[in-house]
Amino acid sequence: MDVTRMQKHGKIYNTRDLLKAEVVDLESGSVLGTVIEAILSTRKATVEFLGVLPVEWHKTGLLLRTGDIVGFDESVILIPSAERLVSYTEKQIKKDFVSYSELNRHTLIDQKGQVYGNPVGVIFNQSGRIIALEAEKDLVVRMVTLSGIVAVGPRYTVVNVGPETRLEAKPAQPPAGKEAPDPVILQAAAGEVVEEAKDDSGNGEDEPSSPLYRERQIRYMLGKPSPVTLNGRSGTPVVTSGETISSAVINRLIEEGLLSQLFIALTVDRDHLAGGDTEPGQS
Repeated sequence: MDVTRMQKHGKIYNTRDLLKAEVVDLESGSVLGTVIEAILSTRKATVEFLGVLPVEWHKTGLLLRTGDIVGFDESVILIPSAERLVSYTEKQIKKDFVSYSELNRHTLIDQKGQVYGNPVGVIFNQSGRIIALEAEKDLVVRMVTLSGIVAVGPRYTVVNVGPETRLEAKPAQPPAGKEAPDPVILQAAAGEVVEEAKDDSGNGEDEPSSPLYRERQIRYMLGKPSPVTLNGRSGTPVVTSGETISSAVINRLIEEGLLSQLFIALTVDRDHLAGGDTEPGQS
């Protein structure tokens, strides 16, 4: 696991993947506990803490700030040291905080009355900002991009959804070329593919990528089927044609420097990247 590269590009997490993951101290290699909860701020639309059950059964519950996560892979959360875990106290839990398990029991609706179902996953970035919610309705899980949480009531959670949420579409995606991409997202692709190409060649290592562009790309891609197969540096497929683009797929693409290639295949240049012969770093 290339921690430096992960920190440079940022990580995307999903509470479904993090729950029951082991928390490992990078200093000692010890397992400190298991994630059993996530705590969200409805005012900031962020995941503030992960609740951790310590290995020592006699200790009280622990809290881990999401910003202290170094990386996540194969059900293991890496943190710099055990000191980043703090004991749970009621003072740390503010009025606008809600647990993931509580949110999971509510029906998700927007201010227009659209019903999205029950949240089954919260997707957030390295700073804790919530990018999207996964909601289950009629046995179908859909991606609901989030621009803000309005209220959490006894039975319903009211949200403002992002422009990329298209819940009227069925799981099967529209034919290639029928969906008009957001022009701002297209601008993002044009700039970011150059930056990633520089990074892969060893030049422009300090060239900053735009967090806003990256986030808009991710929002657009989540939940869609990949139109192509892209191989990593080892020759192993990072994503296969028809595979649903999940947060785990996004992370693999970022680590291999292939995020923009798949994005362009979805939007600007659907016919240019075809089949499974695409090599990393080519566009």
